[in-house]
Amino acid sequence: MVDFAELMQWLSVPRPNGSAAARATARRLQAWLAGHGIPSRVHEFRLYPYYFEAIGVWLIVSRTLLAAAVWGQWGWATLLIALIGLPGGLVDVLWRFPLVSWPGACRGENLLIEFDPPGGPAERELVLSAHYDSKTEPLDHERRMFFLRALPLGIVLTVLVGLLGPIELWLRGAGSPWAPAAYWTGAALSALLLFLAWGLGLNLTLGRFVRPSQGAVDNGAACAAMLGLAERLAREPGLLRRTRVTLALFAGEEVNMQGSRAYVRDRAWPVPAAAVNLEILAQDGDYVFWEQDGSVFKLTPTAPEVNALVTAAVTQATGQAPCPAGPVNSDCGSFLAAGIPATTLGTRDRRLGFGGLHGPADNLGRIVMARLPEAVEILAGLVALSRLAKPADEQRRGERPDGRGGEQGRV
Repeated sequence: MVDFAELMQWLSVPRPNGSAAARATARRLQAWLAGHGIPSRVHEFRLYPYYFEAIGVWLIVSRTLLAAAVWGQWGWATLLIALIGLPGGLVDVLWRFPLVSWPGACRGENLLIEFDPPGGPAERELVLSAHYDSKTEPLDHERRMFFLRALPLGIVLTVLVGLLGPIELWLRGAGSPWAPAAYWTGAALSALLLFLAWGLGLNLTLGRFVRPSQGAVDNGAACAAMLGLAERLAREPGLLRRTRVTLALFAGEEVNMQGSRAYVRDRAWPVPAAAVNLEILAQDGDYVFWEQDGSVFKLTPTAPEVNALVTAAVTQATGQAPCPAGPVNSDCGSFLAAGIPATTLGTRDRRLGFGGLHGPADNLGRIVMARLPEAVEILAGLVALSRLAKPADEQRRGERPDGRGGEQGRV
């Protein structure tokens, strides 16, 4: 039997990316599996652990310099500073190129536990995932949304403030009476931009210096449930039927899903696949599945057929269907972006809802221990019920979801 109380003791400690605690957690996960006779392997990838800290510093420095250029009437230099400052962070988030987030790059490790069906070749694959890294921010998920929703406005303000620099210079040189209006408009807009940049920037940079999250809810409980399922599948391989099951414990989720994106990118997908990502399990409220995944820039609907599978498994185990919720920004998005049907399953806290995460309120006291074996029953039900619809034609045998050959990358 799995001792969930013991598991949660060491899955309820701060373990930010790039830290010794994160590496120690990975070693303990491997040791636990080895101690239960369950094979696992590591998928290595390039991890940028200070991703958000670097973006936060860039936002603060670049926008402060832009405001100084406006107030100092630097003319064309104002536009140049805006154009240089704008890609930093945007390129990293939207195009996933480490333009400013490269400092401190190191090796990241995803932990994979793979079960092949005993009765012959797999007809389908079910990937169940969770992340073992944690994160702390001064603002929790709900409070930080003010600044995240203001990101498009911040981009527009950066462009406008940059343009007002040369416009004010031209009007001043022409002796126009509108020059003061251009100056004060730029000064006012830059003040608003500074508020947004410093607010978001400080939230991104100060997390490692404030009272930390234990990561018990996000996402230690999901990792514990995955270990419980691994032990169950090792004892009862008949659950697999014709389904290959991969349990993926990802690093780098809290830094823009770097671990799951690398995993999806680097392996071949020889049979039709679907994925169920696990977040914030074992709280005292309802089970939920999120209907959309992504950021303020782009949201993608989760797969209806996988949501139906999750609903059936939760209802079978608990007698009550999960509630739809959303949106969320999780490892599910990495699968959706690759054309793999996916969704995310989690729970709600009756008092805090989806709040109190990424801070000290995410602690072991929020975990209802009895719900961890319940989560294992749900996951086992997912495996037993999985009769996955074949994805789009690009996922035919031997081919990656992005249309490139299956030999492009291996885990």
